[in-house]
Amino acid sequence: MNSVTQQIIAFNQGRIPEFVQLKYSFISEDVFRFYRGTCHLFYKDLNQKINWQDNTKCWTTGDLHLENFGTYKGDNKVVYFDMNDFDESILAPATWEITRLLTSIHIAGHVLKLGETMADTLSLCYIDNYINVLKNGKALVLEKETATGLLKELLKQVQERGLKEFVLERTEIRGKERKLVIDRKKTFPFKGPEREKITEKMQAWMNKHFAEKQFTILDMACRVAGTGSVGVKRYVLLLHEKQANRLHLVDLKEAKPSSLAPYCTYIQPAWKNEAERVVTLQKRVQHVAPAFLHPIVVGKTPFVAKELQPTQDRMDLALCRGKKNKLAGILNNMADANASGLLRSTGRQGSSIADDLIHFAADNKVWKKKILLYAKQYAQQVLQDYIAYKADYENGLVK
Repeated sequence: MNSVTQQIIAFNQGRIPEFVQLKYSFISEDVFRFYRGTCHLFYKDLNQKINWQDNTKCWTTGDLHLENFGTYKGDNKVVYFDMNDFDESILAPATWEITRLLTSIHIAGHVLKLGETMADTLSLCYIDNYINVLKNGKALVLEKETATGLLKELLKQVQERGLKEFVLERTEIRGKERKLVIDRKKTFPFKGPEREKITEKMQAWMNKHFAEKQFTILDMACRVAGTGSVGVKRYVLLLHEKQANRLHLVDLKEAKPSSLAPYCTYIQPAWKNEAERVVTLQKRVQHVAPAFLHPIVVGKTPFVAKELQPTQDRMDLALCRGKKNKLAGILNNMADANASGLLRSTGRQGSSIADDLIHFAADNKVWKKKILLYAKQYAQQVLQDYIAYKADYENGLVK
């Protein structure tokens, strides 16, 4: 067994065994999914190889790549496009996050067979757009009224889908009651004392914060979604809102420490728990957060609760296969969202102020070249690591 496989297995110790085995299968599918599921490897290597100076302190998502952007309905029912995964969020240098994103462009280029020259061009376009937004010092909002190209299509898709339709697709009538569909791919049965504890805690929280809507929990199931977080405790809850006679789906995901924490020397806030970190930073970085976003602690386990967003609303690289112009357009939107999130969260609990980020963007001559080169070279390292891991997986060594 090679050292990369050993590190992956060590990192995933303590997670739910049957779901971790699914994760091991997922990351063997292709090099991009491998990259998505091994954020910890990226930052371990970056910490050892970084060769540029960056003194910025930014509220980053930590795990930024092309498929961690997507469309969603905010708590105000308006549809937005933004970064959507804050599990690894932390105070860190700005270049750490953008280097991970740029590396993902080169890996996507390999998966989509774009060629090295096109990946270089797309990376340069992304970083230039990112720099320009920071230079202007004003956060942008990506919504339907101003969208074009692929982004407009994605936003329209979410806007036209009703809540009722979305819930009915994922539920069924069993006996005389509406229950969650258990497909044993995305949803699995959930029984036992922990279910009762979670139900009691969630019901008490909803009674406190949404008393007038009179929510009742109808059903609950284990949920598998994404890649990096597969194996942590994760559930989907079916709620009934009595006041409006409406059904809702809520995602409840265990919050683990950020993968960046062992390598980032910046002093972090004294969060009450990891869920408070994730929720606080998502609300801080996004223009509008999704409904129900809140930290919940059950026993000693912190969870992040939020309205369930369809997985198809995440950016899917397959949408851009053979459509380089579409990919280039959506990359500019991603750069807008990335830089805007940094600007939106400036001057909070130790983060750099907007003037510092404007100066950082203007003084890009050295760091820009270095991270473009690092991302291109590191993508080749990821490919080698993936090949080694896949060989171990196919030989039955990953358990």
